[in-house]
Amino acid sequence: MNLIDQSLQRIGDAIRDRRTSRRMTLGDLAERSGLSVSFLSRVERGQAQSSVGNLIRIADALGGSIHDLIGPPDTAAPDHGFAVFRSAGSMPRSIPATGYRWTPVSTGGPGRAIEATLLELPAAGTADTRFAHPGEEICFVLEGRVRFVVGERTTLLETGDAIHLRSDIPHTAGAAGDAPARVLMMTHHASGPGGHSDWWNQGATALSPDAPARDKER
Repeated sequence: MNLIDQSLQRIGDAIRDRRTSRRMTLGDLAERSGLSVSFLSRVERGQAQSSVGNLIRIADALGGSIHDLIGPPDTAAPDHGFAVFRSAGSMPRSIPATGYRWTPVSTGGPGRAIEATLLELPAAGTADTRFAHPGEEICFVLEGRVRFVVGERTTLLETGDAIHLRSDIPHTAGAAGDAPARVLMMTHHASGPGGHSDWWNQGATALSPDAPARDKER
């Protein structure tokens, strides 16, 4: 079994484990996620690749975040008023068939309403879904050029630029041009400490990629 097959199987196992622990059938998950039973069955068996948007929809339907499906569960630790996240425990997590990679920098939890994630966008890649959810976020471009779509506006950011946006406005991002890009994404959830606070969080609303967006680049 190659690395891609192993990754698909790990994601499928995570979906099945979370579904069965919640006593949900594949039909229940299909109804909540808007995806077909046959597709979800193949994903759980590691026989089908899923887009980022579909994984977000599945995670949302299961009452969690995409981190629950693509990475190991967080280890509980005493609350000392601060938390340290070691680089050795923040390995990049890829989404098969998309080229997107996510590296947790600081995850949410008790007393922490802000999360940070390093997002690596492939060259000429585009997200297949836009999302809207409570809260706000700041994205700082570490490397490359990034095209952010927020509502009906498209904004091009260069290295060193940042965008601060209301997360309830449908949004997405992708690398602009022929080179990949890296973004530090810091998100805050309106519900406060303890909630998922990133743009794939519980309660996110997936929007059609065909939703109107009259591009207006700065």
